[in-house]
Amino acid sequence: MVPVWTWLVATWFGAGLLAPFRAGLAVFAVLPLLALAITLPRYVLPVLAVAVFLIGVHVSSELELATGDKDDRRIVIDEVAAFILGAAIIRQAGWRMLVPFAAIFLFVDRLKPWPMAYVEQVPSGWGVMMDDLVPAIALGLIFVSLQALINRRTT
Repeated sequence: MVPVWTWLVATWFGAGLLAPFRAGLAVFAVLPLLALAITLPRYVLPVLAVAVFLIGVHVSSELELATGDKDDRRIVIDEVAAFILGAAIIRQAGWRMLVPFAAIFLFVDRLKPWPMAYVEQVPSGWGVMMDDLVPAIALGLIFVSLQALINRRTT
């Protein structure tokens, strides 16, 4: 048995329980929070991403111990933490890229191409959480690079 709060946080307050929309619902539920973050200092989103990531490692590890399932599909806090970190990266590129970033991130996360599949093998909650950081960081850097190219062409 795990505490109720563990399931609530791991499923991002129930979003992970709503198949087939699990990760998408959790990620898009974070958008209002990110819209508020526009007015906050730049360090807030990375700090929030790290906090959600570390909490995710804990709850994912607890659920793995309790259920024996390495990466229960109902756990979506990993997508949330990675998306917040990606949003912190693309903040440089502009907030209008947030929804396309979310859609592409969720698509790539679903495919699990290399090296994500490799990172997933890291033990316990660390692997659950880290496999989503790879596409978030990679896509964030691609979005920032594309925006820089667009800005360069328009000036």
